[in-house]
Amino acid sequence: MASTDLGTKTGGPAQPAGPSIVPQGPARLALIAITVAVLAQTLRFSLPQYDHFADRAGTAVAGLVVLAVYLAGFTGPLIRRAAGPRGLLLAGVGGLLAVRLLAQVLTPQTWLAFVGTAVGMIAVGALYEGARGLSGVGFATATVAGLSADSAVRMAFATWDAAWRSGPGPWAACLLFVGLGAAALYRELSSGPVAAPGISWRDAFGAAAFGPFLALQVLVLSSPAFVASAGWQSLTAAHIVIVIGQGLALAFLASGLAVRAVPGGVCVLGGTLLGVGAGAVAGTYAVAGIEVVPVVIGGHVLSAWLLAVACRAPLRRAGVGGPVQRIDVGAATGGLLIGLILVSYQVSALEPLPFPNNALPGLAGILLGALAAIAAARGGPLPARAPLRALTAGGAALVLLLGTLVFTVAGPSGEAVAAPAGGRIRVVSYNIHDAVNRDGRLDPEGVARAIEAQRAHVVLLQEAGRGSLLSGTTDVGVWLSRRLGMKLLWGPAADGQFGNAILTSLPVERSGTGRMPKGDWSQIRGYVWARLKVGGRTMDVWSTHLEGGADATGERTREIAALLRAWGGAPRTIIGGDFNAEPASGEISQMLEGGELRSAALGGDPSPTTADGRRVDWIFGTDDLLFADYEVPRTAGSDHYPVGVTVRIGQ
Repeated sequence: MASTDLGTKTGGPAQPAGPSIVPQGPARLALIAITVAVLAQTLRFSLPQYDHFADRAGTAVAGLVVLAVYLAGFTGPLIRRAAGPRGLLLAGVGGLLAVRLLAQVLTPQTWLAFVGTAVGMIAVGALYEGARGLSGVGFATATVAGLSADSAVRMAFATWDAAWRSGPGPWAACLLFVGLGAAALYRELSSGPVAAPGISWRDAFGAAAFGPFLALQVLVLSSPAFVASAGWQSLTAAHIVIVIGQGLALAFLASGLAVRAVPGGVCVLGGTLLGVGAGAVAGTYAVAGIEVVPVVIGGHVLSAWLLAVACRAPLRRAGVGGPVQRIDVGAATGGLLIGLILVSYQVSALEPLPFPNNALPGLAGILLGALAAIAAARGGPLPARAPLRALTAGGAALVLLLGTLVFTVAGPSGEAVAAPAGGRIRVVSYNIHDAVNRDGRLDPEGVARAIEAQRAHVVLLQEAGRGSLLSGTTDVGVWLSRRLGMKLLWGPAADGQFGNAILTSLPVERSGTGRMPKGDWSQIRGYVWARLKVGGRTMDVWSTHLEGGADATGERTREIAALLRAWGGAPRTIIGGDFNAEPASGEISQMLEGGELRSAALGGDPSPTTADGRRVDWIFGTDDLLFADYEVPRTAGSDHYPVGVTVRIGQ
């Protein structure tokens, strides 16, 4: 049982300290854990909807609406004044659970994303109301446990959140979270509120630490797809890394190794290390590979410790100062920080920022350390050292691997198209728009069906996500690979989680990736290529996506020059992708210049390749390849249509 922090004076006569322990039972800890898990789920299904709304309403309008939604937490003091602490809990936590249930019934929609995020921001303040009297360690332990359970459930669904899906499994996951959360909320409302102390602004703003903490968890630390793509690991290995980090964080919190009064400088150092690590592995200019693993594991421990330190003061039961609404304001500030970090990072994949997007996860870590430093010397004792309890807490995290087991045994699976007969290969190029369809629904299954209908041996994907916020941090690449029974070759572009990919059922002899030169902080374009074995010969295939916009002709020209240099004129080559250029453009002429490449569109087929009537998706090939059965089927799985062609190697 977690102990409370004893009060500290913030001015005025001494007040009696509250009891050393608040008898919360498992219900209060469960309330925090489930609220945090459902909040993370709500943020993830909301992010693709923001992008969908921006496509329709424009970036400026969408930005203002999203900002207003993330400011909703500042209504917390008004709700408290009108309805009391019980009303705040019911509006925040109860409202969030209702949104999660509605999302399962209706599937996530734009209006529900906005309502859910607004209610979630109120729920951040309600968290502190429900947790009052716990120690910072108790609060952080419940928070990490909730995120751990959420990650395990996501793995059981191959990272495609249950909120987007139908069937018994997704419904069972939804009802488990909502049912347990409702029971814990009822217990908390029945027991009555814990009396709030006077609070200084300095102490109250410790509550803001939850914002950068959760932003880091959603973006990096608790995202299996992020760890898999950035660390070049399998999705299974990535979740094991996350479980190790979460287990060590729980063990550290349970051990009581934190000291009574942590120097603020130590917190600043911890936050700086966390920020540097997060900024180094997340963003356009991130490192990739095995280096990601220790950053994620260490990041879990550091972030949990800093959250525990920061939250001690706003959760204490005794002290002198201003009204409890100050904590609501601090928590609302944390909610606003969630939006500023996550939405800005999401926008960076589409629009240029005045700085590299690596700075955003870095800023989250530094802010967490700074907010912990402000509250570092406040509050009272933390639990005594308990090695056995630490061992138990860390060992209990192994249960989280059940999600990985379900993914391994029952994840999406399919059979690839049989080996080509007579050297005839079906090639498809498809900009899948993060697997978000034209209705704004995250639907990898719709993409898979469109590809299956083409009976493709090679699929060139653009705007593919592997942990991208644009696809709700789903590993779309791995999901499609398993669903179609094809090998995945990943080509990061904008960052390690958003780029191009190749899916193929053919043997792969060699492969590689590259990124285009860039002169500002906007999205970097790239390509991925593979040398495939076709009978006794080989064929090279390339997937790329060039800069969009009518005013980006010069940028596309430079990108095509870089692409052609990388290709180098190799024979038996297919180059496909979204070139963002129409048939009569200079960019397409540049691709055909010299006669080494020609379009697969037989007879200049005029079929548009996008839902709005543009023809910007192309497949080019060398003269030693023969094309037949060119097709652009109308599908609803993306704002682009798949472009398919049958290829045969000439004699």
